[in-house]
Amino acid sequence: MVIGPNGAGKTTLMDLITGKTRPTRGRVYFDGHNITGLAPSKISAKYRIGRKFQGPNLFENISVRENIEIALHGHSTVLRTLTYRRDADAEARIGGILEQIGLAGKSEMNAAALSHGERQWLEIGMVIAQEPKLLILDEPTAGMTVAETAKTGEMIRALKERHTIIVVEHDMAFVRQVAENVTVLHQGEIIKEGLFSEVEKDPEVIRVYLQDF
Repeated sequence: MVIGPNGAGKTTLMDLITGKTRPTRGRVYFDGHNITGLAPSKISAKYRIGRKFQGPNLFENISVRENIEIALHGHSTVLRTLTYRRDADAEARIGGILEQIGLAGKSEMNAAALSHGERQWLEIGMVIAQEPKLLILDEPTAGMTVAETAKTGEMIRALKERHTIIVVEHDMAFVRQVAENVTVLHQGEIIKEGLFSEVEKDPEVIRVYLQDF
């Protein structure tokens, strides 16, 4: 979990890891590989780093199931898409993901008809479909109801069994629900790392960030 005030460098950190921004100095390593400055598409496909942005980014005029199917790992190129044929394994994977994100009962509904929270869950499902080793979630509960936020927390806790996850978030109740380790950024620097129960008591963290909560 990464927290910190606006301008702390949270988005820049995500951009550097996913290749959206090239660093002016330093190196970015993932799983023992130097991924510094590589194209986002290569980082995503070769090193299996998936990112969910803050706002949902969906194919609104097709069904929930079809959104997941498009995102399935392995037919992300034009050729693979044209030659793709749905089989029993793909059906099982799609069904499993829909269960994970709580949308199995709405699989044939157009994405445009989903609530805001459900749209966020669908995009998480689309990233999961790409089988990432690292899953980066940018404020996944933004705009959600209390009930949706709690359900998202349960979902992320279940996903931690199969994926390494970095979450950037401002909702402290949600941070308490899901975080194991918390990193606090301020002006581009790490000022504290550790369990949230420890971090939230740190005088410097309180001064620069938590006093507003």
